Amino acid sequence: MIIVEPQDQLKSWASKILNIPLPYDSQCIGNVLSNELRAVVVFCNFEGKSCQMHIASSGSHWMTKDFLKVAFDYPFNKLKLKVIIGAVPGNNEKALKLDRHLGFEEIANIADAHKDGNLVILTMRPEQCKWLKLGVKNGC
Repeated sequence: MIIVEPQDQLKSWASKILNIPLPYDSQCIGNVLSNELRAVVVFCNFEGKSCQMHIASSGSHWMTKDFLKVAFDYPFNKLKLKVIIGAVPGNNEKALKLDRHLGFEEIANIADAHKDGNLVILTMRPEQCKWLKLGVKNGC
């Protein structure tokens, strides 16, 4: 089940998993499986035509097609954004692999920009997004 409420609980859960404070403008979409919150996509730092995206997950099998379709439908179709930005520590191979699998493209690798070393900047535009082509049954 895909949920968008209560936002304060989704933000709190994602913040704990990601181990970062979330900006005030964060908007979240959660994925509940077997009555347990398994993943939250966080959209934040809105800049007119773009925003940042973070994915917090716990457990396995959280990445469902329906969840990903809604997660990408929201910024591109509902908000009409032109680009989603991901900023990932260069040493977080698991997150980088996931982002690339989702369709993000690396556009920069900034040396010493993160407390743990390099910071990798990835982006996705609507025309790159394979999840939009699948369509959404019941979007948020």
